[in-house]
Amino acid sequence: MTIDRRTLLAGLAAAPALAAARAQPSGGTAPFLPSDIGALKRVLMHSVVATDRGGDRLDGNLLPYAESDMEAMVAQQAGLVALLKANGAEVVEVKDALATAIAATRKSGVFAAWLEASFPLLGADPDSVTADTILGRDPRVRNRLGPDGNWRHFADDNNGSMMWTRDSAIMTPGGLVMGRSVSLRRRRENHLLRFCYQHSPLLTRYPVIFDAMEEGIGLEGGDFTVVDRNTIFLGNGNRTDPRIAPLLAQRLNMDVLAVQTVKRDFIRPAKLGSAAQMLELQLLLLHLDTYFTLVGPRHALTVPYLLEKEFAETSPLARYIRGARAQNLLEEDEAEKGLTMLKEFGRVTLYRAGSGKREDLGDAKLVDHLKGQGYRFTWVGGARPAGDQAAYEAFMERAYPELRRQASNIVQARPGRVIAYAGNPATKAALEADGIAVDTFPARELWAWHGGPHCLTQPLERQ
Repeated sequence: MTIDRRTLLAGLAAAPALAAARAQPSGGTAPFLPSDIGALKRVLMHSVVATDRGGDRLDGNLLPYAESDMEAMVAQQAGLVALLKANGAEVVEVKDALATAIAATRKSGVFAAWLEASFPLLGADPDSVTADTILGRDPRVRNRLGPDGNWRHFADDNNGSMMWTRDSAIMTPGGLVMGRSVSLRRRRENHLLRFCYQHSPLLTRYPVIFDAMEEGIGLEGGDFTVVDRNTIFLGNGNRTDPRIAPLLAQRLNMDVLAVQTVKRDFIRPAKLGSAAQMLELQLLLLHLDTYFTLVGPRHALTVPYLLEKEFAETSPLARYIRGARAQNLLEEDEAEKGLTMLKEFGRVTLYRAGSGKREDLGDAKLVDHLKGQGYRFTWVGGARPAGDQAAYEAFMERAYPELRRQASNIVQARPGRVIAYAGNPATKAALEADGIAVDTFPARELWAWHGGPHCLTQPLERQ
């Protein structure tokens, strides 16, 4: 049996609605994920293997990246998996989901049509393609020379960022939201995970209720926090398009509190190979979960100063940039871009459930707004000392290094207990002082890629 591309695309477009009709909880059935702070019961992960390196030609580099100690990374990620299982969570692997999706669709021809559309270089011989082939782990397509004696590009490396499964899709109280990366390289992850959710017996019970791929608008899961059954916090402006916030409020029937990272009307894909000094600041504050996560009801772990309007122009990072600019250590225009970003960083706008109507909250930043709702905060780097000099020293010597090591990027295993990277002692002590138990694991090779335990996990079910 063969399926043409038009039939395939029609089937893929209908699949989310069919899944919702099939899997939508009925009556008083509890949601799969009522919030991001319940006991984690089931989670999707992509565990790396030692051969996951190089070969990706969508990254724009002259030569493939090979600086990671892959053996160490494998061991470190395994530490997270062990902690998740010890806390009672079932771990579903992307490789297993992909393999079962292929098995379920190979005979019908759906797999061959999907492969041709999503990974055309592998489409000539679909019967020989396995999950390992698509994931860049098949020795037949790794480091092969062509007839001319030069390297032949058969398959991209789909493992450089796929381990950050949080970004490709997000579970909400009503069902699954599929993401759409602004990066063309990472958008392959969206295609692959959507195929798995549509066809893998391990995942088809989860209804897709919003598909950013179909909407054609950028959304990455690291910017998405489910607060409760009625509320979402959504980072935007860096990796998630600001235009998606009212759409989510309408479609999910949930209030969306949008948190500005960089002020933009919309996001264009970055040009390959483009880099500037501002990139460091944007990587530091890449997603919402790199500077803000929930650790309990109305209790957040977050970066000090940057999310309060009182410090919009006097935060330690602003003081650093102005000083470096005055001493000609930074380009003038790059320094101004950074100072403008920090001044406006963290401003919030509320979009109302159902209507998507915008409510202007003035110049309030995230922490200002949440203080009015009775939130308490644990600060990355620990308690904030009084006085400008002491506060600056504490931030630059404790908070800033630990923020770079993804100290705020944690995942809750169960109420009152979180999983975090080792190597952030000040933040760990601050959490424990605030009544939160912290399980840690070594992660030097992981945090260097600008992600943490929150990014490495895609929760499917919580209680």
